[in-house]
Amino acid sequence: MRFRSAAFAVFLALLAHDGMAQPQTLLWVWDRPQLFSTLPQGTGAAYLHATVQLSGERSRTVWRQWPLRITPDAATTVMPVIHVALDNLSPSPVNDAQRGAIAAAIEHASKNGNRSGWVQLDFEARRSQREAYVALLRQLQPLRAGGVRLSATALASWCMSDPWLPAGLVDEVVPMYFRMGADSAHIRQRLQAAGTATVPACRDAAGLLLGEPWPALGGVKRRFVFHTGAWKTEDFEKIDNRDAHP
Repeated sequence: MRFRSAAFAVFLALLAHDGMAQPQTLLWVWDRPQLFSTLPQGTGAAYLHATVQLSGERSRTVWRQWPLRITPDAATTVMPVIHVALDNLSPSPVNDAQRGAIAAAIEHASKNGNRSGWVQLDFEARRSQREAYVALLRQLQPLRAGGVRLSATALASWCMSDPWLPAGLVDEVVPMYFRMGADSAHIRQRLQAAGTATVPACRDAAGLLLGEPWPALGGVKRRFVFHTGAWKTEDFEKIDNRDAHP
C-alpha cells in the first residue's frame, strides 16, 4: 500500500512538472477579421490594438480596423499590441512628440479592451533610434508603477550578440526567432548548442512563426506564435503536433 501511495505521488509530481514545462501560447493576431469561438486550454491572443506610423518628424496612430471576437473566458489571456511602423524612405529620429504618441497608444491599450494587465510594444528600433527607444521605455515607467506590465518584442540578434537593451525597463522580452535574415543560420546554431538566449532577460519568452522551424528552447514560459494569414482551427493542431514532435 505504501509503495502504491509513493508511486502515485511520483506520478502526480511528474504530471505537475509536465504542466509547468508546457509554455503558455499566445497567438499574434494582426489587423484582419478574426473570430475565436473557442481557444485551446492555455492559449490566448496578443492582438494588434494600434499602429503608430513614424515618418520623418511626423507620427500617425491608426487604430485596429477589424473586429476581434473571442468568447468571454476569464482564464483566456488577451493582450493588446502596439506596433511601431517605420518609413524606410523618411527615417525618424523618434522625437519627443513621436514618443508621446507611442506612449499614449500604450496607455490607451492598457485601459481599453485589456483583461490581462499586459501591453506589448512591437518596435524594431534601428541603431540610430536606440537612445530614443530607451527614453520611451523610461517614459513608460509610471504606467508600470501603476500596475501595467510591459512586454516588448526584440530582434533575435539583440538577445544573442547585440545586448543593448537596459535591464529592468520591461517585464518581458520576446525575441523573434523567425525571419532573422542573414543572421538566421548563426543564431539557430547558437540556440541549438545552448538551448537558450545569451541574454538572461530574453529566456522567458519566444516569438515564433507557424511555417518556420522552431528552435528547441529550454525554460520558455510564454511563446507568441505569428501566422501570415487568419488563424483557423486546424492551426491549433499544427501547434499541438509541434509540441508532441519538437
